[in-house]
Order: sequence, then C-alpha cells, then structure tokens
Amino acid sequence: MNAVDLPHLVIGACMNVHRALGPGLTRDAYEECLAVELRELEFDFSRNVPLEFTYHGRSIQTATRLDFVVGDSLLLLVRSQNEITKLEEQELESKVRLGHFKSGLMVNFNVGTLRKGIAQVTLKRREPA
Repeated sequence: MNAVDLPHLVIGACMNVHRALGPGLTRDAYEECLAVELRELEFDFSRNVPLEFTYHGRSIQTATRLDFVVGDSLLLLVRSQNEITKLEEQELESKVRLGHFKSGLMVNFNVGTLRKGIAQVTLKRREPA
C-alpha cells in the first residue's frame, strides 16, 4: 500500500465503524472500535503518541497526545462533537506539519453522514534548493 492510498483506506475503516455504531457515542467508544477495525485490516499504527518537534534546534516534548499515527505517515484525530471548527482544522494542519506526517485526518463521528465529518490535510513538500 502506498502513502497516497492510506488516507482513503483509513476513511473506509472509519466508515465501517460509523456504519456499525452511528452518531451519538463518546469519542473513546469510536477510538476503541477504530483500533479494532485497523487491527483487523492489519494496519501498522500507534495510539496516544506524544507530539514532539524541534524548535530553534531544540527538541520540544509536549503533553499533546495524537490519537492515531498510521504507518508513520498519517495522523488520525478522532472527534465526537457537533462539528469540526476552522480552528480545529488549523490545529490538524499544525500537528501534521510539526510531526512531519505526509497527511492528516480529523474524523468527527457525531454526524449523520460521515463524509460531512471528515477534515483532511495533505502537506505539500518543499524541494530543497
């Protein structure tokens, strides 16, 4: 599987969870079921990963936890709320950039149609000069 297919395949896993559970549960319920789904699909992933990055040449350790890191290249954040705000989309972009991920998904399971609850970010890589 290449990195381009990964977000698409993970969205499919999220849709399976949403189809089975529907909206209205707590975030942790969706996270647990999504972990089961990703394991069954044999995805390589980590949960509750600390966000670490470099600032002015110094390693920064934060209390921020990333819900899922899939295949070392995709950040997946799980939500169960009314809607994903513009600020949360910017938060996703910042975490993808700082964590050096290729792309990121924020999935809000508390919606009638899951497609309306997905925010996706793919960073453009700059070529070295």
